[in-house]
Amino acid sequence: KQTELTDSVRLWKWISEDELAFVCKQSVYHTSIKDETAPTKMFDLEQKFSNCQIMNYDVDASKKWCFVNGIYKGANNDICGHMQLYNFERKQHQILAGFAAVFTSLPVGDDNSFKNNLLMFCERKEGEQAQRLHIMEIGDPQAGQQKHRKQSDIQIQQEGDFPVLMHDCPKFGVLFMITKFGFLYMYEASTAALLARHRITDQLCFVSARNDTTDGMIVINRAGQILSVNVQEQALIPCINNAAHIPNNKELSFKLARRFQLPGADELFVVLFNQKLTTGDYAGAAQVARDAPGTLLRNQDTINKFKSLPQTSGPAPILVYFNALLQTTKLNAIESIELTKPVIQQNRLNLIETWIKDGKLTMTDELGDLIRQANPNLALNVYQPQ
Repeated sequence: KQTELTDSVRLWKWISEDELAFVCKQSVYHTSIKDETAPTKMFDLEQKFSNCQIMNYDVDASKKWCFVNGIYKGANNDICGHMQLYNFERKQHQILAGFAAVFTSLPVGDDNSFKNNLLMFCERKEGEQAQRLHIMEIGDPQAGQQKHRKQSDIQIQQEGDFPVLMHDCPKFGVLFMITKFGFLYMYEASTAALLARHRITDQLCFVSARNDTTDGMIVINRAGQILSVNVQEQALIPCINNAAHIPNNKELSFKLARRFQLPGADELFVVLFNQKLTTGDYAGAAQVARDAPGTLLRNQDTINKFKSLPQTSGPAPILVYFNALLQTTKLNAIESIELTKPVIQQNRLNLIETWIKDGKLTMTDELGDLIRQANPNLALNVYQPQ
């Protein structure tokens, strides 16, 4: 495809596998490489950007929001930033004093099935020295919740330094930020807490890209070095748990382990699970088991504990456990068999059929043999080719 623009291009960028964005002198355009149509004008830049060096442009996952940001010299020769946040549906914009920014979609609450649509950006207002990280929700919040908003002061190490690159890391709920002087900052998204800070280079980092394999980032600096920034999954939770500089670090490490199924908080999960069982909070105990990593609590021992609990006025404790799992996740092999046994005894095969259709059971030969005793045809849906 060949196309022409009458406006001079200041920055161009891929915003998807088949769509390009052009930030021009006066306007922003999008064009698809799949057809021969001319670039589409999306919106006009504010006059404030006429003297800016354009740094970045991006579109969020919902395709409803975008931002363009640039830097300029302020009255005191300080480097300042402008960011134009634009909504395609409402055709409205907001000007922010932003240096670098990134969109992300990740859970910030206890319900990890709901992903909050967030904008994270670094701000310094002209005439001020303070720099701040802002994390704000731009999509609709979860029902019954307020829009997520957090901010944190950025502790700049050297005078004249400022953020130039940002990347989200939704696998771990964190944010990477790199400054002009090569300092890497890592923040937690639900609290805006600084987790770590380290200088990774003394050369200017001018371009970066997401590493889809690790959910990290790849950076190129002025010396031509290629730097890889990643989170070590096994080390993240223990690191936070032992970091005294992080406010409420013990609570935060547990919440992150629970929210993103991360290793390193096994003891905390077991203690909380037993506490809830002891106090009769069976639903709470089931949720802790559900959110614990791997088979730490989702095993035969846990099932036996729920089976041995005394009957209450409500559903049997073991049913409370299985219902908590079925709401948001898939049963593992042991759980699938243990739930199927009483259902077959009650001749409620329609439930098994529904669970198979919804992908709630782990298919094994043992499960197939169990179901075959009651319904051979239904068992055919379970057996897997060897």
